[in-house]
Amino acid sequence: MATRFALGLMGAGRKTRLAILLCSLCTPLPAYLTTDASAADPVDPGLATFIERFSTDREALRFKYREPLSTVRKERLQEFYRVHQADLQSLDAEKLSVAGQVDHRLLSNELEYLLRTAQLDNQRDALALQLLPGVSTLVELLEQHEKTHEVAPKDTAELFVRVRQVMLDSPEPQSAKSNNENAEVQASAVRAVEAIDSLLRRLHAFHVFYDGYDPSYSWWCKIPYEQLIKQIRTTRERLAKIAGGTDPDKIIGQPIGEEAMAIELRHEMIPYSPAELIEIAEREFRWCDAQMLAASQEMGFGDDWRAAMEAVKQRHVEPGKQPAMIRGLAEEAVQFLKDRQLVTVPPLCEEIWRMEMMTPERQRLNPFFLGGDTIIVSYPTDTMTHEEKMMSMRGNNEHFARATVHHELMPGHHLQMFMNDRYRPYRKAFNTPFWIEGWALYWEMLLWDKDFARSPEDRVGMLFWRKHRCARIIFSLGYQLGRMTPEECVDYLVDRVGHERLNAAAEVRRSVMGGYGALYQAAYMLGGLQIRALRTELVDSGKMTEMEFHDAILQEGPIPIAMVRAMLTNTPLSQNDASNWRFAD
Repeated sequence: MATRFALGLMGAGRKTRLAILLCSLCTPLPAYLTTDASAADPVDPGLATFIERFSTDREALRFKYREPLSTVRKERLQEFYRVHQADLQSLDAEKLSVAGQVDHRLLSNELEYLLRTAQLDNQRDALALQLLPGVSTLVELLEQHEKTHEVAPKDTAELFVRVRQVMLDSPEPQSAKSNNENAEVQASAVRAVEAIDSLLRRLHAFHVFYDGYDPSYSWWCKIPYEQLIKQIRTTRERLAKIAGGTDPDKIIGQPIGEEAMAIELRHEMIPYSPAELIEIAEREFRWCDAQMLAASQEMGFGDDWRAAMEAVKQRHVEPGKQPAMIRGLAEEAVQFLKDRQLVTVPPLCEEIWRMEMMTPERQRLNPFFLGGDTIIVSYPTDTMTHEEKMMSMRGNNEHFARATVHHELMPGHHLQMFMNDRYRPYRKAFNTPFWIEGWALYWEMLLWDKDFARSPEDRVGMLFWRKHRCARIIFSLGYQLGRMTPEECVDYLVDRVGHERLNAAAEVRRSVMGGYGALYQAAYMLGGLQIRALRTELVDSGKMTEMEFHDAILQEGPIPIAMVRAMLTNTPLSQNDASNWRFAD
């Protein structure tokens, strides 16, 4: 119903559309349409209904228009974004409460980001299409099918034959004349391969829609379709070689470049340049290095921190014992939180988490734990080589694990997700790793300050991960800006952090090929620093207790920390441009 309602508004005039939208919000509207920010209700719904409808309708459009490299899909989504942008601009944000202003800014920021990235996507798709002769014709066929659900069998068979011949006759891409050109061609080839994979799925759905149901289609198209699919797969193999070969261990990705990086930073409300962010990481690195030397000396290894880390890596449990260790560490972390009244852990949240073991295939991308309502545990299986087994056990030793179990469960990702489902769930539309990963990393910092580490070995374990978060800023920005190759990123993790080489390769593979955003890896440390700066402002000043502060953050939803700050300080956005918050200065 919501989808039909909002899409029906698209044809109405702006005044009529806005009036209907406001009427649809009329139940909560009087509660937050106020010029007195101090009167904001702690459960103020903000623009919840508006945002929920936007999210639902956007997913409906994405469900309908699924053809890869489709001009129709792009134009329809951009029209949808522009309509919502106009409606949002018609609202007088200064008359909204702080919660309403924050929601207004969040959606406005998201729409601006979607429209700006759409322009870059169009450019990248155009380059990919140059490597895919004839594919545009197939996309148009699929779009026409979705529109009419009718087909002209003989014409379709001839189209299949023509496209196949175009692919057969197309020359090999010219060799790049420089490293930069080669990187551009490789990035386009990666995108082209992804498009082919999607195209093959859509062509299969098209074919089975008619084959056997329309005898004329089967008679005309069966063989031409099979020949076309075979040729498309051959084209894919050729492009895969250009993209980086077929070696399963090779790390292949698409650096986004400086223009796209600027868009990403603006979207995340981070008022720093990449160079400034790298300097922040280096500053944090210097602190980690000093603490690592102190722990190494306490362990009796002097300044040889690598020897200290090697000793810690040897402290892993025997096969079959990892799950019991993880459960014990989870229970220890929760008790630590309760004893010090640091954050509310609802009994149901504590009860419902689960545990699974990570497959060997998945460990190629995630050599360490993953978390949420289910903690997914990395540990070697009997199918791994001896070298792989040893690296997995060493990388998931007791002291490294003690520094990550609370990150994945409580007070980290499991507690976050539990609260996201219960407080302002509509704000999940603006989900950002600076809140998701920043919160979990902030707790690594806070637990260090609270003496969670029992020994220098524990401190080495905690510092390994903290150094890793610093390194993530440096190598991920370096890679995305085209200044570091994947191989250089792996070397950096081994040399600067102390990673096992296979684990380092898996971490870089995860960053580059795991479907994460360009700023995701940098968001751990930077988001943690944002929350720590906000803590200084609100807790250290005596304005909030620790539990009040932490509970409040969880109840505002996974939004940019600058917007969390506006909510917790009850600061009208008209009086303060929250996105210019220099949290690390």
